[in-house]
Amino acid sequence: MGSYKVRKFKLVRAIFDFFCLLLRSNLFWFSITFCVLFYIFGCSNLLKEGIPGFIVQKIEFDGNEKVIESLLYKASGLRYRANIFSISVEEVKRKLEQIAWVNSVEVQRKLPNKIYIRITERKPIAFLQSQYKLYLLDKYGKILEYDGIGSFGNLPIVVGEDAEKATRHFLFILNQFPKIRSQLVNATFVGKRRWNIKINKGIIVKLPEKYLKHAMSVLEEVSDDNGFFKDDITEIDLRILDRIIIKNKSDK
Repeated sequence: MGSYKVRKFKLVRAIFDFFCLLLRSNLFWFSITFCVLFYIFGCSNLLKEGIPGFIVQKIEFDGNEKVIESLLYKASGLRYRANIFSISVEEVKRKLEQIAWVNSVEVQRKLPNKIYIRITERKPIAFLQSQYKLYLLDKYGKILEYDGIGSFGNLPIVVGEDAEKATRHFLFILNQFPKIRSQLVNATFVGKRRWNIKINKGIIVKLPEKYLKHAMSVLEEVSDDNGFFKDDITEIDLRILDRIIIKNKSDK
């Protein structure tokens, strides 16, 4: 039993001495350096020249309705026959999100040869009228140009300096009062702080800077089922919390 332990010890010692000798050998370190350099430059060349079988053959866009595919392809900078591993998904995402209609982008490599891009487009909530021209406006205040405005004919029209910044909150309140919403002609942001709205029959309603929801509830409560008030009313002032001031055509 003792002789077995002695032999085992000698074997371990011999292995240890061999590795110590190997570590002191220039040939060993030369071999390690060569392998590392071969790996680095070999991988680099593969990335440049393309790993066989991992060449882009398909580029798929999904989710886009307003932005045509040719524009997405051009903006992305993607090219067929490129090495799929040389493509920066973050760079493609950044380029596509510069398109006004694009809200967010998800880019995926689907090995071996496909780039899949999911587009989330912006959703218009209103028209912004500026210098006699209509632009589409999304909830983040992003202004969108679009030739097919007719397809969004049910959206409200907003006017005024900085109206794009306040429209989201205004419409959130307005949409809680469907009777008023259905009668709305347009809304004007006044002094960058409050709204006037024009409703059917040409009546102007002056809304307060604060307590907008309360003012809307008062307006809806006093309106009738067929429209708002009488034909001779021209203005309703709700800027004072506990008052309704009405102007008629006969008033000077």
